[in-house]
Amino acid sequence: MKTALLVLGLLWCSACAAPLSPRERDTGIGYLVGSGIGAGIGMATGNPVLGAVAGGPVGALAGWGWARGYEQEATLAELQTRVAQQEEEIRQLRIGMQQLGHHEWLEP
Repeated sequence: MKTALLVLGLLWCSACAAPLSPRERDTGIGYLVGSGIGAGIGMATGNPVLGAVAGGPVGALAGWGWARGYEQEATLAELQTRVAQQEEEIRQLRIGMQQLGHHEWLEP
């Protein structure tokens, strides 16, 4: 009964939480996968709990690194888009300045 109430309380509290960021999500998934792999290796060596405890943080670190790579790619894509927009603005300004310069030279 106590376990059921504890699980219900945790679910109730987590329902009010904000959604996980990609970094948090990938870190958690990495922790779970690392724990599973560590438990499998630990099972082969005779101590699955120790394997899971050792594999969890390693998996979390790998998941965090994976998410960080995605964030850097997204930032790079955004910067490339902004640079392209600014280059187009500069091109338009140069054309306008050339037209204005030709107009000033032709009409005193």
